[in-house]
Amino acid sequence: MKKNLLNYSKNEIPMLFESFGEPAYRAEQLFIGIYAHSYSDFPSFSNLPKSLINTLTKQFELRSFKLIREWESEEDQTTKFLWQLKDGMKIESVIIYEGQRVTFCISSQVGCPLDCKFCETGKMGLLRNLTQAEIVEQVVLMKERSKFKPTNIVFMGMGEPLLNYDAVMQAADIFSDSQGLGFSRRRISISTAGIPPRIYQMADEDRPYSLAVSINAPTQEIRKKIMPISKKYTLNQLMHSIRYYNNVTGKQVTFEYVMIKGVNVSENHARQFITLIKKIPGKINAIACNSDDTVYKAPSEEEIKNFENILLDAKQPINIRSRKGSEIQAACGQLYAANEEQGIKMVYINKDLI
Repeated sequence: MKKNLLNYSKNEIPMLFESFGEPAYRAEQLFIGIYAHSYSDFPSFSNLPKSLINTLTKQFELRSFKLIREWESEEDQTTKFLWQLKDGMKIESVIIYEGQRVTFCISSQVGCPLDCKFCETGKMGLLRNLTQAEIVEQVVLMKERSKFKPTNIVFMGMGEPLLNYDAVMQAADIFSDSQGLGFSRRRISISTAGIPPRIYQMADEDRPYSLAVSINAPTQEIRKKIMPISKKYTLNQLMHSIRYYNNVTGKQVTFEYVMIKGVNVSENHARQFITLIKKIPGKINAIACNSDDTVYKAPSEEEIKNFENILLDAKQPINIRSRKGSEIQAACGQLYAANEEQGIKMVYINKDLI
């Protein structure tokens, strides 16, 4: 079976070429061709000798996805892709157009093990982690299909990125490499439901990417009901890891808040949330719940505005996000790729983490 070259880091390609008896500069030519020029096959590399092209063609591949379906919103041009992976499993990813901002929302796992009650992806359970190549290929293929030049990448698609830490960080390194895909590091956002050990790790490794944390509740009692991960890691433990991250890196955190009618948007909830995040430099991204479950409804416009005003009066910067692509099931929390029953669950995730 051919290996996927998208699984190789920039530092690993020279070692591969050394084993072929090729000079190091050939590795740089390959890396630039794959990412800067978006070559999808080896014959496209006119600057490589034919003997090397033949060797690479026999042993490696640059594409493994099959596009099953593509949806485009008539309202805002948000585009959702359903990809089939080489083993037959399926994932979804999304392009969001917002003026000059073009965001790629990508997946890190096939499904998700965290079972957040308002999220469709959680209903899939987890089939497996994505490889570095499968994470990278989403961006490579969407870049080819995007109407405009992409500006941002968010790990907010299917899966919990911090439970696939190594592959996510390796992919982000390729996205931000100046000879690779060339994204600004601060415009690559890792969104997590809250895995404190990995937040500490991000801080200690001084990872240059933005951190977004889905808080979604002002108290442990509420959060535990809608986000089962809080049974493993309490809200206090999560907030401690966020403070540590801010102290060590000096970087702000984005607090994500899914507003759910009757659950977390009352005046009291807003004031509790202010107390929770007090003195932690950051910003708030809030969005109305997109769940099809009648238990988890979006609040009224009045409730959303009241919640927003209380935060603003307390000098807490808050942005109420619009629900882009909701009519094509592409909005936050709506991604669900139907997969056949594979008879497998978590394969190489440390079960102590969840």
